[in-house]
Amino acid sequence: MYSYERDRVMPERIWHPISKLEFFIDHTRRWAVDVREHVETLAEARTKPHVLADSDVARIKRVYTEQAGDLRLFEEQAEKWGRLPDLSPSRRQKLETLNTQLAELRERNEQVLALADELAKGTIDTVMAASDEELGLAALLSQRPDV
Repeated sequence: MYSYERDRVMPERIWHPISKLEFFIDHTRRWAVDVREHVETLAEARTKPHVLADSDVARIKRVYTEQAGDLRLFEEQAEKWGRLPDLSPSRRQKLETLNTQLAELRERNEQVLALADELAKGTIDTVMAASDEELGLAALLSQRPDV
């Protein structure tokens, strides 16, 4: 099995000046909107998981695992800014806003990964691999087939 993470080349870490704080706030705000929409979409898919293929679930897991790493970089940047001794009250407040958004992103990212794990059990590939007997029994018991 191919491991994307193993072959991913990590760029050199770049620390940003505090003047980039507004950019980080705007970026994470838009990022949170996207992740919220994905949580909603995947939650809807719980009622019909067979619409997803194994490859769809694998892609979701890969993307959101990668985003968790990116999120960690943002958190580290915010921690570094938080240790600056001469932050103005305004910047401290903005940094708190960023930290709140990052915490929400972390939670939503974990929700997406948990939903993907759940949906992986009932993909179209799983349904197609199940025998007629397994599908019939699952239908009678109102369950998803597990192969």
